[in-house]
Amino acid sequence: MINCTPYGGISNRMKCIISSIVKHGDINLRWDVPKSGGGVRCKFNDLYKNIYNGNAIGSVSDCKFIHPQMNTHNEGGKDKLPIDLKKRYIEVIKTLEPIDYISNKIKEEKEKLGEYSAVSVRTFRSFPAEYNSWGRHFKIDNLFKIMDKIESKILLTCDDTETTNLIKQRYDVYTTPKRTKFGDFTTVEGMQDILIDQYLGSLSTDIYGTNMSSFSEMQWWLGQCKPNYHEMSLHKR
Repeated sequence: MINCTPYGGISNRMKCIISSIVKHGDINLRWDVPKSGGGVRCKFNDLYKNIYNGNAIGSVSDCKFIHPQMNTHNEGGKDKLPIDLKKRYIEVIKTLEPIDYISNKIKEEKEKLGEYSAVSVRTFRSFPAEYNSWGRHFKIDNLFKIMDKIESKILLTCDDTETTNLIKQRYDVYTTPKRTKFGDFTTVEGMQDILIDQYLGSLSTDIYGTNMSSFSEMQWWLGQCKPNYHEMSLHKR
Protein backbone atom coordinates (compact mmCIF):
# COMPACT_ATOMS: atom_id res chain seq x y z
CA MET A 1 0.00 0.00 0.00
CA ILE A 2 1.23 3.48 -0.83
CA ASN A 3 0.56 6.99 0.42
CA CYS A 4 -1.42 9.10 -2.04
CA THR A 5 -0.84 12.84 -1.53
CA PRO A 6 -2.99 14.79 -4.02
CA TYR A 7 -2.86 18.54 -4.48
CA GLY A 8 -4.45 21.26 -6.59
CA GLY A 9 -8.20 21.67 -7.16
CA ILE A 10 -10.82 19.02 -6.47
CA SER A 11 -10.73 17.53 -9.99
CA ASN A 12 -6.95 17.11 -10.10
CA ARG A 13 -7.02 15.64 -6.59
CA MET A 14 -9.67 13.10 -7.55
CA LYS A 15 -7.72 12.13 -10.67
CA CYS A 16 -4.75 11.39 -8.45
CA ILE A 17 -6.81 9.26 -6.06
CA ILE A 18 -8.56 7.32 -8.83
CA SER A 19 -5.41 6.61 -10.82
CA SER A 20 -3.50 5.65 -7.64
CA ILE A 21 -6.16 3.05 -6.81
CA VAL A 22 -6.13 1.74 -10.39
CA LYS A 23 -2.37 1.25 -10.27
CA HIS A 24 -1.79 0.23 -6.64
CA GLY A 25 -5.12 -1.02 -5.25
CA ASP A 26 -5.53 0.11 -1.64
CA ILE A 27 -4.09 3.51 -0.76
CA ASN A 28 -3.45 5.61 2.31
CA LEU A 29 -4.89 9.05 1.52
CA ARG A 30 -2.95 12.05 2.80
CA TRP A 31 -5.30 14.97 2.04
CA ASP A 32 -3.66 18.31 2.71
CA VAL A 33 -5.86 21.29 3.67
CA PRO A 34 -3.90 24.52 3.05
CA LYS A 35 -4.46 27.31 5.55
CA SER A 36 -4.21 30.05 2.94
CA GLY A 37 -3.72 30.65 -0.79
CA GLY A 38 -5.09 28.30 -3.44
CA GLY A 39 -6.09 24.68 -3.16
CA VAL A 40 -9.04 22.89 -1.62
CA ARG A 41 -9.71 24.10 1.91
CA CYS A 42 -11.97 21.32 3.10
CA LYS A 43 -11.47 17.75 4.25
CA PHE A 44 -11.99 14.81 1.91
CA ASN A 45 -14.87 13.54 4.06
CA ASP A 46 -16.62 16.90 3.74
CA LEU A 47 -17.25 15.68 0.18
CA TYR A 48 -17.10 11.87 0.09
CA LYS A 49 -17.96 9.00 2.44
CA ASN A 50 -15.11 6.80 1.16
CA ILE A 51 -12.30 6.02 3.61
CA TYR A 52 -8.74 5.39 2.44
CA ASN A 53 -6.53 5.13 5.51
CA GLY A 54 -4.49 1.94 5.57
CA ASN A 55 -0.94 1.53 6.80
CA ALA A 56 1.26 2.73 3.96
CA ILE A 57 4.86 2.87 2.88
CA GLY A 58 6.26 5.09 0.17
CA SER A 59 4.58 8.17 -1.25
CA VAL A 60 2.89 9.18 -4.48
CA SER A 61 2.25 12.76 -5.57
CA ASP A 62 -0.26 13.62 -8.30
CA CYS A 63 2.27 15.59 -10.34
CA LYS A 64 2.16 12.91 -13.06
CA PHE A 65 -1.28 11.55 -12.06
CA ILE A 66 0.28 8.05 -11.87
CA HIS A 67 -1.29 7.09 -15.21
CA PRO A 68 -0.64 9.96 -17.65
CA GLN A 69 -3.52 8.59 -19.76
CA MET A 70 -6.00 9.96 -17.22
CA ASN A 71 -4.97 13.44 -18.31
CA THR A 72 -7.50 13.64 -21.12
CA HIS A 73 -8.37 17.34 -20.89
CA ASN A 74 -6.11 18.21 -23.82
CA GLU A 75 -7.75 18.23 -27.24
CA GLY A 76 -8.35 14.73 -28.57
CA GLY A 77 -7.06 13.05 -25.40
CA LYS A 78 -10.31 11.23 -24.68
CA ASP A 79 -10.23 9.45 -28.04
CA LYS A 80 -6.72 8.10 -27.41
CA LEU A 81 -7.47 6.39 -24.10
CA PRO A 82 -7.25 2.56 -24.30
CA ILE A 83 -10.67 0.96 -23.72
CA ASP A 84 -9.44 -1.53 -21.10
CA LEU A 85 -7.80 1.23 -19.06
CA LYS A 86 -10.91 3.38 -19.35
CA LYS A 87 -12.96 0.51 -17.90
CA ARG A 88 -10.58 0.19 -14.95
CA TYR A 89 -10.95 3.89 -14.15
CA ILE A 90 -14.74 3.67 -14.42
CA GLU A 91 -14.88 0.75 -11.97
CA VAL A 92 -13.10 2.87 -9.37
CA ILE A 93 -15.24 5.93 -10.13
CA LYS A 94 -18.38 3.85 -9.51
CA THR A 95 -17.20 3.27 -5.93
CA LEU A 96 -17.08 7.00 -5.12
CA GLU A 97 -19.87 7.93 -2.70
CA PRO A 98 -20.59 11.63 -2.07
CA ILE A 99 -21.90 12.56 1.37
CA ASP A 100 -25.68 12.56 1.86
CA TYR A 101 -26.09 16.34 1.53
CA ILE A 102 -24.40 16.33 -1.88
CA SER A 103 -26.23 13.21 -3.10
CA ASN A 104 -29.59 14.62 -2.03
CA LYS A 105 -28.97 17.97 -3.74
CA ILE A 106 -27.89 16.22 -6.96
CA LYS A 107 -31.12 14.18 -6.94
CA GLU A 108 -33.23 17.25 -6.16
CA GLU A 109 -31.70 19.38 -8.93
CA LYS A 110 -31.80 16.53 -11.46
CA GLU A 111 -35.52 16.02 -10.87
CA LYS A 112 -36.07 19.76 -11.27
CA LEU A 113 -34.10 19.94 -14.52
CA GLY A 114 -35.38 16.86 -16.35
CA GLU A 115 -33.36 16.49 -19.57
CA TYR A 116 -30.70 19.10 -20.23
CA SER A 117 -27.30 19.87 -21.69
CA ALA A 118 -24.45 20.96 -19.42
CA VAL A 119 -22.27 23.86 -20.53
CA SER A 120 -19.17 24.14 -18.35
CA VAL A 121 -17.24 27.34 -19.04
CA ARG A 122 -13.75 27.79 -17.65
CA THR A 123 -12.43 31.26 -18.45
CA PHE A 124 -9.34 30.88 -16.22
CA ARG A 125 -9.69 34.58 -15.40
CA SER A 126 -9.48 33.80 -11.69
CA PHE A 127 -5.91 32.55 -12.12
CA PRO A 128 -3.15 35.07 -11.29
CA ALA A 129 -1.58 36.29 -14.54
CA GLU A 130 1.90 35.21 -13.46
CA TYR A 131 0.69 31.60 -13.19
CA ASN A 132 -1.77 31.31 -16.04
CA SER A 133 -2.21 33.48 -19.12
CA TRP A 134 -5.23 31.56 -20.43
CA GLY A 135 -7.71 34.02 -18.96
CA ARG A 136 -6.44 36.82 -21.19
CA HIS A 137 -7.18 34.71 -24.27
CA PHE A 138 -10.76 33.70 -23.45
CA LYS A 139 -13.05 34.41 -26.44
CA ILE A 140 -16.71 34.60 -25.50
CA ASP A 141 -17.74 34.77 -29.18
CA ASN A 142 -16.40 31.22 -29.57
CA LEU A 143 -18.75 30.15 -26.78
CA PHE A 144 -21.73 31.98 -28.29
CA LYS A 145 -21.27 30.21 -31.63
CA ILE A 146 -21.54 26.86 -29.83
CA MET A 147 -24.44 27.81 -27.55
CA ASP A 148 -26.44 29.22 -30.47
CA LYS A 149 -26.77 25.65 -31.74
CA ILE A 150 -27.94 24.06 -28.47
CA GLU A 151 -31.69 23.51 -28.52
CA SER A 152 -32.18 21.81 -25.14
CA LYS A 153 -32.40 23.26 -21.64
CA ILE A 154 -28.95 24.39 -20.46
CA LEU A 155 -27.29 23.91 -17.09
CA LEU A 156 -24.51 26.49 -16.89
CA THR A 157 -21.42 26.43 -14.71
CA CYS A 158 -18.89 29.22 -15.10
CA ASP A 159 -15.91 30.38 -13.06
CA ASP A 160 -16.38 34.10 -13.80
CA THR A 161 -19.29 36.31 -12.67
CA GLU A 162 -19.00 38.82 -15.53
CA THR A 163 -19.03 36.05 -18.14
CA THR A 164 -21.99 34.38 -16.42
CA ASN A 165 -23.97 37.63 -16.59
CA LEU A 166 -23.17 38.08 -20.28
CA ILE A 167 -24.35 34.54 -21.01
CA LYS A 168 -27.58 35.08 -19.06
CA GLN A 169 -28.30 38.24 -21.04
CA ARG A 170 -28.23 36.22 -24.25
CA TYR A 171 -29.60 32.79 -23.24
CA ASP A 172 -32.17 31.28 -20.91
CA VAL A 173 -29.86 29.12 -18.80
CA TYR A 174 -30.18 27.49 -15.39
CA THR A 175 -27.62 27.81 -12.61
CA THR A 176 -27.94 25.91 -9.35
CA PRO A 177 -28.43 27.83 -6.09
CA LYS A 178 -25.13 28.66 -4.41
CA ARG A 179 -24.38 29.17 -0.73
CA THR A 180 -21.30 31.10 -1.84
CA LYS A 181 -19.86 32.13 -5.22
CA PHE A 182 -19.10 29.41 -7.77
CA GLY A 183 -15.47 28.33 -7.68
CA ASP A 184 -15.03 29.14 -3.99
CA PHE A 185 -12.31 26.74 -2.82
CA THR A 186 -12.01 28.48 0.56
CA THR A 187 -15.14 27.09 2.26
CA VAL A 188 -16.70 23.67 2.76
CA GLU A 189 -19.99 24.99 1.36
CA GLY A 190 -18.27 26.30 -1.76
CA MET A 191 -16.54 22.99 -2.43
CA GLN A 192 -19.75 21.01 -1.92
CA ASP A 193 -21.59 23.28 -4.37
CA ILE A 194 -18.82 22.75 -6.94
CA LEU A 195 -19.15 18.99 -6.62
CA ILE A 196 -22.95 19.17 -7.00
CA ASP A 197 -22.54 21.05 -10.29
CA GLN A 198 -19.89 18.62 -11.47
CA TYR A 199 -22.06 15.56 -10.87
CA LEU A 200 -25.09 17.25 -12.45
CA GLY A 201 -23.02 17.91 -15.56
CA SER A 202 -22.05 14.24 -15.69
CA LEU A 203 -25.76 13.27 -15.71
CA SER A 204 -26.68 15.55 -18.62
CA THR A 205 -27.76 14.49 -22.10
CA ASP A 206 -24.75 16.32 -23.57
CA ILE A 207 -21.68 17.81 -21.91
CA TYR A 208 -20.05 20.89 -23.44
CA GLY A 209 -16.72 21.15 -21.66
CA THR A 210 -13.88 23.66 -21.91
CA ASN A 211 -10.65 22.41 -23.43
CA MET A 212 -7.88 22.12 -20.79
CA SER A 213 -10.38 22.24 -17.91
CA SER A 214 -10.03 19.43 -15.36
CA PHE A 215 -13.51 20.33 -14.00
CA SER A 216 -15.06 19.58 -17.41
CA GLU A 217 -12.86 16.52 -17.80
CA MET A 218 -14.08 15.06 -14.49
CA GLN A 219 -17.69 15.52 -15.63
CA TRP A 220 -16.84 13.17 -18.49
CA TRP A 221 -15.17 10.69 -16.14
CA LEU A 222 -18.04 10.80 -13.61
CA GLY A 223 -20.46 10.23 -16.49
CA GLN A 224 -18.49 7.04 -17.24
CA CYS A 225 -16.96 8.36 -20.46
CA LYS A 226 -20.14 8.42 -22.52
CA PRO A 227 -19.75 9.71 -26.12
CA ASN A 228 -21.84 12.80 -25.38
CA TYR A 229 -18.88 15.05 -24.60
CA HIS A 230 -18.25 18.09 -26.80
CA GLU A 231 -14.87 19.80 -26.45
CA MET A 232 -15.05 23.62 -26.57
CA SER A 233 -11.96 25.58 -27.64
CA LEU A 234 -12.64 28.93 -25.99
CA HIS A 235 -9.11 30.32 -25.72
CA LYS A 236 -7.21 31.57 -28.73
CA ARG A 237 -3.67 32.86 -28.35
